Amino acid sequence: MELTDRELTIRLRQNDGVAFETLFRRYYRYLYAIAIQYVKDPVLAEDSLQEVYLKLWTNREGLDASQSVKNYLATAMRHQVLNQLRDDKRAILRHIERQSGLAIVDTTTEDQLILNEYDSVVRTGLNQLPAQRRLVFLLRSENGLSNEEVASRLHISINTVKVHYYQACRFLRDYLRHHAGIETLVLLLSSFCD
Repeated sequence: MELTDRELTIRLRQNDGVAFETLFRRYYRYLYAIAIQYVKDPVLAEDSLQEVYLKLWTNREGLDASQSVKNYLATAMRHQVLNQLRDDKRAILRHIERQSGLAIVDTTTEDQLILNEYDSVVRTGLNQLPAQRRLVFLLRSENGLSNEEVASRLHISINTVKVHYYQACRFLRDYLRHHAGIETLVLLLSSFCD
């Protein structure tokens, strides 16, 4: 006869390794599906599974047998993968900070994909700017032109260039903060816009 989750939780609290293995097998696929939904990488999903089951074993004595162990594991998995993604994002942003100002040449395919995603968010934000404001921002930031050079090229006043550039920077900071949750990239953009 198959033991219920409640019975397995009670046994697990009493250091029963068989109960742990049973819960591991019972919810492995379910938790893997949650992990892969977030991380999209089988190796990272497996790592997250190992961490969640390690936490289950480590915290076994504090488990509440009246609560659903399945829900406990699902919540632990979501927290694990979100924390992992947050930590990975921080590592990526540190990498971006170190590489800012340099051409990105020696990146792995995965690094390049992540950077392309960030670039895509920035480009989407840029496309929401009015055409002249976007052009002013691109001429200043990507082409490295001064306010005077942009004004001359676009046949507008220097003050108009300054206003467009300031408003573009402000909009992009807010856009990145709300659409990408990338605080460090926002700070990088801030220093770039100053």
